[in-house]
Amino acid sequence: MKASATEPTDSRFEIVEAAAECFMRRGYDKTTIDDIADALGATKGRVYHHFRSKNAIFFAVYREAMRYCFEAADPIIDLPLPAIERLTRMCEAHVMVMITRLSFQRGIKQGLEIQMRGPTTEHEREVFQELQGLRDGYEALFRRVLAEGNEDGTLNAADVPLAGRTILGALNAVPDWYRPRPDGKTPEAIATEMTAFLIRGLAAR
Repeated sequence: MKASATEPTDSRFEIVEAAAECFMRRGYDKTTIDDIADALGATKGRVYHHFRSKNAIFFAVYREAMRYCFEAADPIIDLPLPAIERLTRMCEAHVMVMITRLSFQRGIKQGLEIQMRGPTTEHEREVFQELQGLRDGYEALFRRVLAEGNEDGTLNAADVPLAGRTILGALNAVPDWYRPRPDGKTPEAIATEMTAFLIRGLAAR
């Protein structure tokens, strides 16, 4: 299951983008519809025209976050390259998504916390199952390349599911600590170095 391949440019997406920024800066629990409307320079009526609740907006933020991840990995997964090279490029692309779409990716983190507390309605449970399906589908891409690396001899992942979770666990932590700094490393340098650390432990010897 994959997210849409086309980024929306309408009023609805502007609301989602503004909400992601608000969730990142204020936290999901403290963000109100008024905050989102203020960030847009609009009225609450504009927000409610597209979304019935803050939860509905959050779900849209989550879907967009996953869409960015799929769009980064999809062009790489079937390249005619050894698995270790594809995994390297996928990891680097994932880090770049974490950094360049920071507000959306922090939204995913908050989503996991909300999920742990438990959705309150049947509809929310269904939506969380859908979103979990997206996450599982994305992780499956990494597992596939890891398994193919075992087969072509470029990787040594004795436990493919564990290796996949370890890689994504490390890469998904980027939004927790990354802060842009004029004197800091570039996103590209961070992506390259983080990936090198991870791949070094998986490369066949």
